[in-house]
Amino acid sequence: MDKTIALTFDDGPDPVYTAMILDVLKEKGVKASFFLVGNKMKQNPKVTERIYKEGHCMANHTMTHVSLLGKSFSSVSKGILQTEKMLDSICGGSSKLFRPPWGEITKEQKVSLKKLGFKIILWDVNSEDFKAKITVNDIVYNVMKGAGDKRIILFHDSDYLGKAARKNTALALPQVIDFLKGMGYHFVTISEMED
Repeated sequence: MDKTIALTFDDGPDPVYTAMILDVLKEKGVKASFFLVGNKMKQNPKVTERIYKEGHCMANHTMTHVSLLGKSFSSVSKGILQTEKMLDSICGGSSKLFRPPWGEITKEQKVSLKKLGFKIILWDVNSEDFKAKITVNDIVYNVMKGAGDKRIILFHDSDYLGKAARKNTALALPQVIDFLKGMGYHFVTISEMED
């Protein structure tokens, strides 16, 4: 039986780094899942469209990458539903996959989102590619040490503040994919993993 693993990317789309990552995924024949920020989808429609056209899973990461903690569900749900509507219009159907910023969500918010049909998706392996001084080798190592069957790997194709480059993520990705393929992993999207 195949070992499966999912590559996920948060905080995009970014016109430069998401495009670099998509180039790598296309070259390697791998599908991934992108947890997208609504405002960035508006700012980068071409990259957003490309994610869809190239067959990747598109999922919800809020409208503005706002923390959900300490907020009522009614105050955060508007942005989540706006983003879902945008995804729906691009994909012709909604995946209802949601990842809260920083993975932080209250029990009450989880229950309310599940009532709306959402599945909350976190991760098993953190590449830590968001850290300021992270190197390509560090990113590769973090994934290698955490890899396992049916695991979800967290990367970032953008910085939610738009201040930090994600070049090292794009540069680490070919090595990560080659390593995982060599270990016998088959890449799946979150939608495929959820089926």
